[in-house]
Amino acid sequence: MASSFIDRALRMSAVELISLVGFSFLMAWMFLCFFWLFCEFPPQVPVQVRDASQAAVFAGMALGYALLAGLGRLPRFNVFSGLAVGTEVICSVLLPLVACSMHNGMHIPLAVVCGANVLAGIAGAALTTSWLDVLSRVGTELYGRFTGFGFVGGALLFTFATAAPAAMQSVFGLAYALFSIVLLLFATQHASANDQAAPLESTESTWCFTKEIEPSFFVFGIVFALNFLFLFNSGHDEVLVGMLSVIPGALAIAIIGFRKNRLGITVLQRMVVVAGVVMCVVVPVAPPIVQLVCSGAMCAVWGAFKAVNYAFIMKKCVAGRTSPFFRQAPLRLFVTTFGFAVGWGVASLVTVIYGAHAEAFATVRLITAIALVCVVMIFFPVGRHHPSDGSADDGSERGVTVSVHMDESELFERRCAAIARLYQLSPRESDILAYLARGRNASWIQEELTISPHTVKSHIYNIYRKIDIHSQQKLMSFVEEFPLDESGRA
Repeated sequence: MASSFIDRALRMSAVELISLVGFSFLMAWMFLCFFWLFCEFPPQVPVQVRDASQAAVFAGMALGYALLAGLGRLPRFNVFSGLAVGTEVICSVLLPLVACSMHNGMHIPLAVVCGANVLAGIAGAALTTSWLDVLSRVGTELYGRFTGFGFVGGALLFTFATAAPAAMQSVFGLAYALFSIVLLLFATQHASANDQAAPLESTESTWCFTKEIEPSFFVFGIVFALNFLFLFNSGHDEVLVGMLSVIPGALAIAIIGFRKNRLGITVLQRMVVVAGVVMCVVVPVAPPIVQLVCSGAMCAVWGAFKAVNYAFIMKKCVAGRTSPFFRQAPLRLFVTTFGFAVGWGVASLVTVIYGAHAEAFATVRLITAIALVCVVMIFFPVGRHHPSDGSADDGSERGVTVSVHMDESELFERRCAAIARLYQLSPRESDILAYLARGRNASWIQEELTISPHTVKSHIYNIYRKIDIHSQQKLMSFVEEFPLDESGRA
C-alpha cells in the first residue's frame, strides 16, 4: 500500500508538480488577502466598518464568476489571453498594496479599500477558474490530489507569511499573486499538449443547474461565512487557527485522491450538514474554547468541501468535453461563492446593528441551521449513491437502468467489461479501453502499462476497429451511454 502511494507520487509529471505549486500560491494569496491582512484594521476603525469592507471581496468573487459565465459565451473570449492575464495581475496586486499603505500610516479612504477588495475578489475568481482549467488538462484523473494538496500548500504558505513581521505580510501577498500568475502562464503552455477537450472556439456548455446540489451548496456557503466572520471578529489568532484547521480537511481529500477512492456527493452533503448544524447551534452557547474547536472543525470541513467540489467540477467538465473548462465551470463555482457573500453580508449587517458578538447572532445561526436542514431534506438525492462528478444524472435519461446499489466507479467498470465481452476485446485491449474511456492519452497508457509506443497504438487501433469508433471523444461517449440492465449487464 505504501509503495503504491509513493509510486503515484513519483509518477507526477513536471507540469503537474508546477501546477500544484502554482495553485498553492494562489490559495495562499487568497487566504492572506481575503482573511488576514484586514482582520485587524487600525484601532480607530470600528469593527462594523471592517466587516462591511471585507464583505466586498466575497461579493467581488461572486461577481467575478458571474462575469466569467457571461464572457464564456463569447467565442473570442479566452481567460488565458494577454488582456485577461494583465487584468488579473492588476486586480490581484491592488489589495496587498492598499494593505501595505495602511500599515505604513497612510490614510486610505474606505471606498478605495472596498474597491480593492472587489477587484481582488474578481481576480480570485478568474485565477481559480484558470488554474482549475490547467489542472484539468495535465493528463490525470486524480483531481482530488491536486485540489487537496493545493489547499494544504496554500495554508502552509499562508502560515509562513503570518510568521513574518507585520510590515512584510502584504509583500508576501503581492509575491504569492505574481508567483502564481507566472507559473500559470508556464503551465498553460505545457498542459496544452495533454488537452483533448473541444477547441477554444466552442462555447457550448454541458453544465445545468442541479436542484439536488446547488441549493444545498448555496446554504453551505452561508454557514461557512458565518463561521469565518465569527473568527474574523474574534481576532487574528482565531483566524490563524481557522486557516490551520483547513489542512487536515484538505489533506484527507488529497489522500483519498491518491488512492482513487470515490467520495460521493451525498457523503459530502451529510458531512457538511452535520458540521454546519453543530456550529450554528452549539457555538452561541458554548464556552470560548469549545467555540474555537467547533469553528476549527468547521474550517476543516470547509477545506474538504472546497477541495472535493473543485475536483467534482473538473471531472464533470472533462467528461463532457464539449467546450473548455473555463467556459463551463463559473456557474457551478458561483453558487457556493454567492452563498458565502450573502452569509458574510448578513453577518456584517447584524454586526452593524447589534455589535460584533451580539446575541442576535445566535438567532441568525439558528435560522441558518433550520434552513440548511430543510433545504437538504427537500433536495437531497433519492438514490443511495450519486455520481461523484456532482451531476444528478442516474442514466435514466439515456435509457440506462442500473441498480442503485452500484456507485459510479463500479458502473464504469461494468460498462467497460460488457463492451469488452460484446466486441471480443483481448485482456490487454480491455485494460486500454478503460484508460481511453477515462480520457488517458497514448503516452500516459504507455508509461502506465510499461509497453512500447507501437504496441499502444496497435491496441488502440484494434479497439477502434472492433467497436467501429474513430475518435477518443466518441469512445468516451459510447462507454458513458452504454446501456446496462438492473443487474449491470448489457
